[in-house]
Amino acid sequence: NNAFFDKGPALFLIPVGISLGLNRATTSLIFSLGRSEGAVNGPFVGYLVDRFGARKLLVIGTLLAGIGFIMFSFAPNLWIFALAYLGFISLGATMAFQDSATSMVNMWFIRFRVRAMSIREASGSLGSTLLIPLMTLMIAVYDWRMAALMGGMAYFVLILPLSPLLKESPESIGLLPDGTSHDTAEGANTTTTETSSSEAQRLRRYYDRVDFSVREALSTSSYWYLLTGTMLRQVSKVAIDLHFVAILQWKDLDLSVAALIFTLRLGMNVPSKLAFGYLGDRVSKPAILSSGMALYTLALILLLSSHTVWVLVFSAAIGGMSEGITPVNWGAIGDYFGRRHYATLRGIINLSYSWALLLAPFGAGWWFDHHASYTIPIAVSAGAGAGSMVIYALMRQPKLPTRLVAREIGDI
Repeated sequence: NNAFFDKGPALFLIPVGISLGLNRATTSLIFSLGRSEGAVNGPFVGYLVDRFGARKLLVIGTLLAGIGFIMFSFAPNLWIFALAYLGFISLGATMAFQDSATSMVNMWFIRFRVRAMSIREASGSLGSTLLIPLMTLMIAVYDWRMAALMGGMAYFVLILPLSPLLKESPESIGLLPDGTSHDTAEGANTTTTETSSSEAQRLRRYYDRVDFSVREALSTSSYWYLLTGTMLRQVSKVAIDLHFVAILQWKDLDLSVAALIFTLRLGMNVPSKLAFGYLGDRVSKPAILSSGMALYTLALILLLSSHTVWVLVFSAAIGGMSEGITPVNWGAIGDYFGRRHYATLRGIINLSYSWALLLAPFGAGWWFDHHASYTIPIAVSAGAGAGSMVIYALMRQPKLPTRLVAREIGDI
């Protein structure tokens, strides 16, 4: 899914436009609408995940995405392209692999939540690193339709058969989050703050948490800092992600070299997500998130200012490294506000940047069509990245709601 839905549009953008007779702005618009649609549906799909369980929604989403990619591969015109991408691919892929999958990880882990999310994210990036060169070769030798058809078949042949192995939560099969034993969790909960060891106190902080309600989370400044920082981060990312290969071609690199640099950018996601994921369970999340955005902003400045190949390669490498903060970003929701309403709270954040998923890539395509330049889109993205860095740095752990403070005092 990461290769075909998240990263694939960067490879599909130019050949799909040429094949269907579309300009850069129109092709960008369809891909942008797809990402935006998933974000708009976020609160509703998040509610369904919290209400009916992640596994059911994951299966439905996988089926929709697979059907959509097969339709996309046979699209003869703009309208079938739009129907396939908006009505099936986007809805299914975001439902299954963003809302449902991250919610399931959040249910299975507490103490190692960010680390687990980083492994999930890194596996997707590894898949993209391996598949993007194959997709590039297939587009060059055959055409984009064959690559899209391969994507559709992958959902049915590789992903769907694995869904029966998934379990909603550790409690559903008699386990506890993180593989913790019942004796360990009960011991941490029953000891008092004054008499327990430092290890027991640490475990108690993890396993004696009470979830925030949606209303309680929305009343905290921490949630709004997280929402705003994430929104600006997406504003800085979405146009660059979609147009990255096209930007390198604008800088006079041929498609094969641009695709190799794009693959390097994706490949750097893997070690960086694992490294940031390890740190995310140990180090301040605001510090990690703001540092990652500083790195990303630097990558955009280098991308904007140079045509030298080694500078563009370095920019791609550090830009890919900055993606390592993604699991920290989404893990912060669970760490700050708990497990029960995770999908709903994430869905609201998704909704907050839905406009950017539409307007930023379309705007970049429109600007290129009219000015034959990506200078302004890259500059705007860098400014948004710098803003996100500042907002993340201001974020703090939320204070407990009144009902939870009363319970904590009672326990003491």
